[in-house]
Amino acid sequence: MRLDSQATGVLLGLFAPLIGFMVYATMYVTAIRPHLDLPFFINDLFLGTREYQAPVLSLSLVANLALFFLLDRWDLYKAMRGVILATMIYGLLIVLLLFVL
Repeated sequence: MRLDSQATGVLLGLFAPLIGFMVYATMYVTAIRPHLDLPFFINDLFLGTREYQAPVLSLSLVANLALFFLLDRWDLYKAMRGVILATMIYGLLIVLLLFVL
């Protein structure tokens, strides 16, 4: 698979928020609430509490912003389109979590 393809951008755009989620979770359990641990954050606060799912997902999309500008720096414009598509997929999921599910 070529690096400058929309499929590569979609894959990177779907994976980057997972890294952003782990960065946020790590910051949350070390700086904000140091008495909690990472499995508690993931299982109880994120997966177990519906009201926190959409805000945490939308916050983890900041990683896609960084990826988008990194791909822009490297002139990978087709991959940038894939990142935008992946962000829209996450956006649809967030809207579904807020209003439907």
